[in-house]
Amino acid sequence: MDIATIEMILGIAMILIGIVSFGLVFKAKGKLQEAGELRKILDRCVYVIIFLTAFSIWHVLREAFQWKKTYGAIVEFPEYILISLAYIMIFKTAKTLYNTAKAFENLNK
Repeated sequence: MDIATIEMILGIAMILIGIVSFGLVFKAKGKLQEAGELRKILDRCVYVIIFLTAFSIWHVLREAFQWKKTYGAIVEFPEYILISLAYIMIFKTAKTLYNTAKAFENLNK
């Protein structure tokens, strides 16, 4: 098995994990209050999953159809944008988690 085949298998696996994760987050959201802090965190997680899954889809398509050979390095830019957006949302989620933990800490004092 060559590297390209392994890369495609891993890419497809990441897409499937993203889709399953998306479904699990939506099921979890349905069990929570409308305006709770945990709900805000799950809302942001949805965006992270969307960006990461879109990144994986784009990467698999780019590799499968060899768009880089046809169009050049410009086809990698959507990957950079998607992964950057995912990291921004991870940061926002971490900040929300921190603020929530801080609020709980103040309640317990």
